[in-house]
Amino acid sequence: MNIAETRNPQDGRISYNVLGREVDFRVATQPTVHGENIVMRLLDKKKSLVPLEHLGFSEHNINAIKRMIKRPEGIIIVTGPTGSGKTTTLYSILSYINNIDTNIMTLEDPVEYQLPLIRQSSVREGTGMDFLNGIKSLMRQDPDIIFVGEVRDEDTALMAVRSALTGHQVYTTLHTNDALGAIPRLGDIGVPTHLLAGSLIGCLAQRLARKLCKYCKQPRTATPEECKILGVDAKAPPTIYDPGRCEKCNNKGSKGRTAIIEVLRIDKAMDEMIATHATRIQMTEYALANGFINMQADGISKVLAGDISLEELISTIDVTDRL
Repeated sequence: MNIAETRNPQDGRISYNVLGREVDFRVATQPTVHGENIVMRLLDKKKSLVPLEHLGFSEHNINAIKRMIKRPEGIIIVTGPTGSGKTTTLYSILSYINNIDTNIMTLEDPVEYQLPLIRQSSVREGTGMDFLNGIKSLMRQDPDIIFVGEVRDEDTALMAVRSALTGHQVYTTLHTNDALGAIPRLGDIGVPTHLLAGSLIGCLAQRLARKLCKYCKQPRTATPEECKILGVDAKAPPTIYDPGRCEKCNNKGSKGRTAIIEVLRIDKAMDEMIATHATRIQMTEYALANGFINMQADGISKVLAGDISLEELISTIDVTDRL
């Protein structure tokens, strides 16, 4: 970064050794009327490479992900806002399927964590190595699995979908509100539904919620209004937990984060619904009838299990239809 430049936004990165651990800092600056605003992202390599079973997903969702991974070709999309753990989830999936016989190649902007046995490339916009040219060159490298950091435009999206149609397994991320939102979003970018219908394996959507500190969380009985949000009978209210304060969590009441996730697996019937432009309500009804557990239900199960507070759930995902 140019320290003399204060009128233009800038991005930079530094590495620092903290107590024997290599930590990356991603720095972004934005000029404002009162000076520069700076946001720093801390990337701790050791903490961020988590085994799939330790991500906090329910057994149902882990089994659904493992079933999706078994399909030899197609595209798997992880969606969510910035900072919702998409990259961590994808790295966990790639680490799970990573072995000496599988050629996994990635295009990232930039490479956040370096994984063994995986060929990782950094994308540099404005040079010959952007996402579109990067995918074209990857196709000549005999890959089995391709990870494209983000689908941002029509050309990149079409290239990623075509890679999936030509016998490759493709992983990528999108910014949408939920798993079903990936389908109209790709259509909005410019991917025809007949291409998408044959190539989409599934979509994951996730948010990160703060986990309650297990040493000081405070149990209490849910009120009738809270029972309505949780979808349980108010005559038999469950025990839910509020944050407490203790030294173990620095008096914050929470320690660590957990993912609230929904996993939408695309089967042949859902393929047909995508190709025939079925409505979102029809797709949702079909998915729920065939084992789909949405983010609301996954979050509520974590509240009832005492992992997160109800306030944290309400601030993390949309439960306004239950209020």
